[in-house]
Amino acid sequence: MKSKKLIAMLLAGAMSATLLAGCSGGGGNTPSGGSTVGSNGGSSTAAPSGATVTLKYDLTVSLDHPWGLAATEFKNRLEEKSGGRFQVEIYPSSTSGSEADSLAGMLVGTTTMTMTGGSFNGYAPSATLLEAPWAYDSEEDVQAMIESDVGKQIIQDFEDQKFHVLWYQLRGARELTSNVPINTPADMTGRKMRMSGNVLHTNMWNAAGAITSSIALSETFNALSQGVVEMQENPFDMIYDNSFYEVQKYVNETNHVYSTILNVINSDVYNGLDDEMKGWLDETSAEMQEWTNNYYYEHKNEYKQMCIDAGMTINEDVDRDAISAAMMPAIEQFLEDQGGGLLDMYKQIRELSASNN
Repeated sequence: MKSKKLIAMLLAGAMSATLLAGCSGGGGNTPSGGSTVGSNGGSSTAAPSGATVTLKYDLTVSLDHPWGLAATEFKNRLEEKSGGRFQVEIYPSSTSGSEADSLAGMLVGTTTMTMTGGSFNGYAPSATLLEAPWAYDSEEDVQAMIESDVGKQIIQDFEDQKFHVLWYQLRGARELTSNVPINTPADMTGRKMRMSGNVLHTNMWNAAGAITSSIALSETFNALSQGVVEMQENPFDMIYDNSFYEVQKYVNETNHVYSTILNVINSDVYNGLDDEMKGWLDETSAEMQEWTNNYYYEHKNEYKQMCIDAGMTINEDVDRDAISAAMMPAIEQFLEDQGGGLLDMYKQIRELSASNN
């Protein structure tokens, strides 16, 4: 397998080329004196020559989270590269509302940038495949997908909905937490489980025997502590940041979902930039692709160790094949019902992952 650093560098360059090609139909230089980029309604006219463009960047995580660190790095690089013509205002910890609020705000001009992934499926169903269950065996598989024809189609689907992709960020695998070891579907039968509301994921956990309830992440700790639910699933960083170690004993390494999050900007804002400013943004985004990949691989195991240090037991004795088999009929039925070739795309991703290992 290629070295992680080499993969990151190749992907950074390839992603940059993809993004440049994806925006070639819009923007460019337009006469100065147009409305300010990012004004209400998402103006597509260029900023006046020499004007400062402010990008409002919404995050659902804190600035201490790896995504927050990346946002700060992006801000510093872009502002320096542009000599201050770009100003980036970061709004962390959902201070501007939920991810859904930010996505809606981008379309009406009240915000400019955010991060999104599978939850974007309300705008583009193919976004579901960014966190498709049992489709990837490693982060490298996710990267291979992004570089494939399937990945390029997903990115184009974002573009078609007025969201321009700048760079992606890898996520750790989602794991199941509980107060008893969960090794097989039989171990979860009848147990109450918190879900985010993702219909595909809800269906597959129900198929495996769990009894699911949709509960907001902010309310999950109390739900676990009060026994409203007994289990939940999230990557190690979210398990730790939400203090689930205080109310859950085990992290069962199901690795059922590897995924990625895309950093997106309003397409009209992007296309309204003059060539010089667009170049600064593209160059910074390509740099961030390499920076975030490298940061992820260098720090990927830290949150797992933090969960261990906080007293959680890592259960590695999980029959992933049995759990996957119990869930697969529900997964495939959901994707087939969605139409648009999602089931075929899902099968292509699974084949690509298999060939990558």
